[in-house]
Amino acid sequence: MSPSDANLSPNAKSAPRAGGRGALIAILVGILIGGVFVAISMEGSIFAGRSNLAIEIRINDLDEQTGRDVLIPTSGWVLQIFAPEDLPEPILETLSVTLREERTGTTLEIVDRLQRDGRLAWIVVPENLGLVPGLFSVRASLHDADGRELVTHRRIRIRTWLGGPPIGSRQAIHFDFLVDRDKDGRPDFETDLERFGLASPESKGLAAAVADQLASRALSRVLRAYDPSDDPNATRLARDIVFVRFLLEAEWTPYTTRICVGGKNTAYPDSVGNVRYDPRNAIKGQPECEPRDEEPAAGLFPSELTVYRKSALYQEILAPFDPEQGGTPVGLAVGDENLLSGESARSKALLRATNIMGDVLGTVMAHESAHALGLVPAGRPGVGLFGGSEADGASYAHNINLAGNPESQPWLMNEGREFSFEDLAGLGEAGELRFRPLNHAYLKDRVVLINGRSTGS
Repeated sequence: MSPSDANLSPNAKSAPRAGGRGALIAILVGILIGGVFVAISMEGSIFAGRSNLAIEIRINDLDEQTGRDVLIPTSGWVLQIFAPEDLPEPILETLSVTLREERTGTTLEIVDRLQRDGRLAWIVVPENLGLVPGLFSVRASLHDADGRELVTHRRIRIRTWLGGPPIGSRQAIHFDFLVDRDKDGRPDFETDLERFGLASPESKGLAAAVADQLASRALSRVLRAYDPSDDPNATRLARDIVFVRFLLEAEWTPYTTRICVGGKNTAYPDSVGNVRYDPRNAIKGQPECEPRDEEPAAGLFPSELTVYRKSALYQEILAPFDPEQGGTPVGLAVGDENLLSGESARSKALLRATNIMGDVLGTVMAHESAHALGLVPAGRPGVGLFGGSEADGASYAHNINLAGNPESQPWLMNEGREFSFEDLAGLGEAGELRFRPLNHAYLKDRVVLINGRSTGS
């Protein structure tokens, strides 16, 4: 309702005649006052000579819909203030940013703690800012040359974790490529490679060397996923690495999850990865190699990558070695004893095959290890991270969109069956698959999930 509407009586025309002059004067005065209010309102909508400008406040660089309900810790999260585009520098320099604790009314001006680059101002909130659990309001404002103020507010809810954050700084993941589930005296992974022609039982030494190369390449892909170059939460830091150590050699600590790589997936044939989803990373040292609670042994099963045998890329890289395509397995061709150090066409073909197969396997390893770390919980932020529930079938513990449907953008934690061999190799349209920003924020302990693991008001 506008001010002029508020001063117009719906019964003005039916007022008694005796009060007509007074009513008319009241109406005219109301119109004049209303006009003044409207003029002020219109003038207030102009800032720096333009209309419909707005300041945007983001948390962890999440868009308004995604980040609306997030709960954040007392430190470590990212606050971003976006001024409207193309404002002059003198106006940008008037930026004021204030935090107000709603319970006590205490305010804190933090603009001097922010970094700024053009229209963006940001801060990775440090512990010494002294924030406490509770409800806060963020106020950001600018002033133009005529003294007009452009202002916006956003409420944020700060919480703490009971028992510490899900990831912390001591978590490790051990990818065990030496597991021997079938007890034949050889690592299962080496036997798996025989299905692609990348190893042969007649040349066990060469098979072990190829297996080592593949494991190293796969681990490199995992590290790139958890040490992203695209800065998902817009920290502007040189690196924003997740504090999880990924190992190829055993390290027995209470914070080490062991994921076995190799063997047959008897429970879920044709599935390359089957690592248990651990909500909020509650079991930081969970074993993924042994049966548990009537569930079969879990892990990664590279031999099942044969489900992609119809892929053009799969066929191309394995053609020289895959017997099903008329190739000669590694170790059985003349001169293969020098295959890893040679410059022959076959040596180069093997290098290309191990690089691409390593990237494919590494992408699956990054995806499955994230399940062990707690991705992707069902529900909206505060409780979940827009993950599918058990009722969603294949979308369980995988990304879904805000409408509750499978995610259309190609993120790393989407349902695995969506991806082609080329996608897993990082050679699809999206390039290397990566964590969406909300998932990365969880891995960096920048969002808090409740449901028994949060304290504070």
